[in-house]
Amino acid sequence: MQRWSIVIPVKGSVGKSRLDAGDARAALAIAFARDAIAAARACDAVDLVVVVSCDPQVTVGLDRIQVVDDPCTGLHAAIAAGLATLDPAAPAAVLLGDLPALTADELDAALALAAGEHRSFVPDAIATGTTMLAATRADALRPRFGPGSAELHRDAGHVELPVAPGSGLRLDVDELADLHAAIDVGVGAHTRAVLQQASLSA
Repeated sequence: MQRWSIVIPVKGSVGKSRLDAGDARAALAIAFARDAIAAARACDAVDLVVVVSCDPQVTVGLDRIQVVDDPCTGLHAAIAAGLATLDPAAPAAVLLGDLPALTADELDAALALAAGEHRSFVPDAIATGTTMLAATRADALRPRFGPGSAELHRDAGHVELPVAPGSGLRLDVDELADLHAAIDVGVGAHTRAVLQQASLSA
């Protein structure tokens, strides 16, 4: 089995500005990230999880991760800071931190597919964005996150992996409708706890 390092950039409580969840928005943003991190930590194919964030609430109490300070100059700078800590010749992936329905088994399956491609990516549920970017060498990654990133990553030589649209790996949450879709699939323990405390559906 190929072993992977995963970089997860996380804004923390200041993220998810489009999520109309009232007072629960900040807590949900943190919970989404903690669930994504938990899935990565439990993934058999992952040797190292690097979390890039300046919000200590994201990583408090979590072991078996490496924390890198976010330079706070944008997503690509955060990704670059995380990748700079890795062996450039070793397999690496960038995983977004807003995937509350992600499971370790789904990530394992996607990384097994990624092992067969030099560069690869997983699109979001509507196939225009990107939730995971991978390469068999960290220095081969070509991050192009932002609007239309799926097409940009494809143009940069990343092959789309055949991950089912209903997979938690494709269900990134930016808006309330996305959260409901993730809830229907099943969210992780951290997100579930916040939803229950806020009396939202879980």
